[in-house]
Amino acid sequence: MIGREKKIELARWLLDPDKRQSPPSDWKSLEKKLKENGLEKVFEEIELPLVEILETMQEIGIKVDLNYLARISKEIGSEIAVLVKTIYKLAGGEINLNSPKQLSKLLFEKLKISDQGIHKTKTGLRSTDAETLAFINKSHKVVEPILKYREIFKLKSTYVEPLRELADKKGRIHTTFVQTGTGTGRLSSQNPNIQNIPITSEWGKKIRAAFIAEAGYKVAAFDYSQIELRVLASVSGDKKMIEAFKQDMDIHKLTASQVYNVPVEKVTPEMRQVAKTLNFGVAYGMGPNAFAQVSGLNFEEAKKFIKEYYEDFYEIKIWQEKTIQKARQTGYVKTLNGRRRLLPNINHPNRRFASADERVATNMPIQGLAADVIKLAMIKVAEKIKTKKWQKQVRMLLSVHDELVFEIANGIIKEATELIKSEMENSYKLAVPLKVESGYGDNWLDA
Repeated sequence: MIGREKKIELARWLLDPDKRQSPPSDWKSLEKKLKENGLEKVFEEIELPLVEILETMQEIGIKVDLNYLARISKEIGSEIAVLVKTIYKLAGGEINLNSPKQLSKLLFEKLKISDQGIHKTKTGLRSTDAETLAFINKSHKVVEPILKYREIFKLKSTYVEPLRELADKKGRIHTTFVQTGTGTGRLSSQNPNIQNIPITSEWGKKIRAAFIAEAGYKVAAFDYSQIELRVLASVSGDKKMIEAFKQDMDIHKLTASQVYNVPVEKVTPEMRQVAKTLNFGVAYGMGPNAFAQVSGLNFEEAKKFIKEYYEDFYEIKIWQEKTIQKARQTGYVKTLNGRRRLLPNINHPNRRFASADERVATNMPIQGLAADVIKLAMIKVAEKIKTKKWQKQVRMLLSVHDELVFEIANGIIKEATELIKSEMENSYKLAVPLKVESGYGDNWLDA
């Protein structure tokens, strides 16, 4: 039974996910507001059924290998020491690498790196965030080791040490899933934040290997393939992209062949990578400046690629323009399910503020619907587990972005894997098929 306080929390968040206004705090008024704003379906069919599922996941937790984490901690510590020594040598002296002020002074005053195009923080400091460091990476030899230091220091302080401290007597971590923490409807987590463990970096992979199965079980992972691009194809109605997904084509290769004007079989891995960046960038309203930085192209090339993209997938551009136009009239944007997000600055005279809300207007219907697909999948899979009476043999452990992680008893691993995959692929009807990639092993990395 879900308490009134939880219902009120969920309803207030649905009405104002970015906490910019102050919805009523009594249930009767909130119930009326949910109906007025078309949010009943999201509230009753998605958010409410999810409460119990998340509580069960938190209670079960996920097992970690504490001995392995102790070894990883020592290894990372050794690598940090080497990086610090290298940075001090290149910098011509010691500094506190965790101090943005000292780092900013080193880069832009002592080493005279150009600050052209570098934004300033609220305190007036020239930024030293990851985006800035990536932008100035080729300007001095010291930047690359600073970036590496930042990455692995964060992994050690945010994951390796906290995981060791947070494990219970059985060696299980009980992360807290936050249902009302994002503007798009996506779940977040804290203590520890599982969502931000890097997937591709060497150390990120090593940390994933620390999450293990109990004896007699396997860790099984199920990942939605390109879910946001599939949602984009569906909501925009772009025929070319829909057809590509229906034929199970490599969407990034197709995009590369279109924007480079070459046959699909002539697409190189480098072309595909640029196209992949472009596909996801367009979904989030990325402009030529940002695309140039991320892809390694110059500004003019980036501009040309985006123009070519919109000519090839013109229905996406039409959909984006219509969505922004409607948002300007209503002051909000919503998903196909009715999930809403307020856009108070969409008509702001300052283009910087208006542009930010325009980007939200075009990416929220995608991210929000993708979040709903995953949540509905969790609900359907949980129902199937109950029907099969598999509660002790199949445990849903984590929801991380587009991925669900389970602990499954060895005796039913194949049967359960097939069932979960099928339920996830059929959790929501889009104009294109949903596709789930799955695997299992002794730890999360192997899965």
